[in-house]
Amino acid sequence: MTGPVVTGPPVTATASLVRQAERLAADVADLVPALSAQLTTPFPGVRQVLLVGNGDSHHAGAAAEHAFTTFAGVRCRAVPAQRFADYPGTHRLDARTLVVGTSASGGSPRVAEALDRAAALGASTLAITGKPGSAVDERARHRLHAVPENLERGPGIRTHQASLLALLLLAIHTGRSRGVLGAAEARGLEDELTATAERIDRTLALVAPGCRAIAPVVASAPVRYLLGAGPGFGTAGYAAAKLVEAAGVPSSAQDFEEWWHVERFCRPTDLPVFLIATPGKAADRAAALAARATAAGRRIALVGATAPDVWAALPVADGVREELSPLVHSVFAPLLAAGVADHLGRQPFHGDLRTAERTTDSSPRRQQT
Repeated sequence: MTGPVVTGPPVTATASLVRQAERLAADVADLVPALSAQLTTPFPGVRQVLLVGNGDSHHAGAAAEHAFTTFAGVRCRAVPAQRFADYPGTHRLDARTLVVGTSASGGSPRVAEALDRAAALGASTLAITGKPGSAVDERARHRLHAVPENLERGPGIRTHQASLLALLLLAIHTGRSRGVLGAAEARGLEDELTATAERIDRTLALVAPGCRAIAPVVASAPVRYLLGAGPGFGTAGYAAAKLVEAAGVPSSAQDFEEWWHVERFCRPTDLPVFLIATPGKAADRAAALAARATAAGRRIALVGATAPDVWAALPVADGVREELSPLVHSVFAPLLAAGVADHLGRQPFHGDLRTAERTTDSSPRRQQT
């Protein structure tokens, strides 16, 4: 299996974000069977799973924690790679611990360091990467390759989904290995994963008009908050990252209740606040917070739900269980990020600044006298 092939011109426009979003459903159909076929090693003795990564890989881990808890019956926590590398002892590692290092590029030094530290402390290790033979890949005892085809340059959208799919399938596989899931249950969950492809496409059509409509207001704010709980907290982190990467706008992810305790006192009081209303407990929490915050005059956007008097609602296709919901609730993120960047005339990863610098550097210089 080869690594991801990055094609196309350098990042110069936000069209890459939209094109990647439009490929997400097809990637699910391609990657679920490819990843499932790689999961042949059983993990019957695992009692604790730690998911280490940076950026999108960490957000994917946060979105997958609940799946490991419910599908596999294990303790699970997503931990930033550097924190784990520096303070691994807080997690009580032993032979019953599986440490999963995720890096789409396979080149993260901190993820590689975390896997080395985990192995030295007696834990089992598994790498999820998009590049076989990479530094992270070689540091782990077990490997899982999540490789979307024909990647193009731009903020990580398809790679984030690929990492998330790998983690969700690993959770199902671990549950099957431990006897928590029967063979039929495991197959049924994989079928549900495959079925999210159609719901991703439907969600893309549902959220696109709303993302375009609210982008100017989101762009004009000094900061924006994205809130979640359970799997939705990982989605909130991912969405905040896309806004920063694509448009360079300060954006922060936070837990529902923590925002109410602290950040709701930020000014101006009409900052855009997105609530990721995934199914399960988070849906009820989001509805309650939306009512409180709207009554207090806050500008609330609900993702995956509606409520009276909220500023905006971005609907998603229904019928997806809580553990798999990040696959559909995250679809709005690249579309909103592209709209904000376009409104501001910006390009991903400071591409517009680099273009301006090159233009300035190539301008004729006045001869010194």
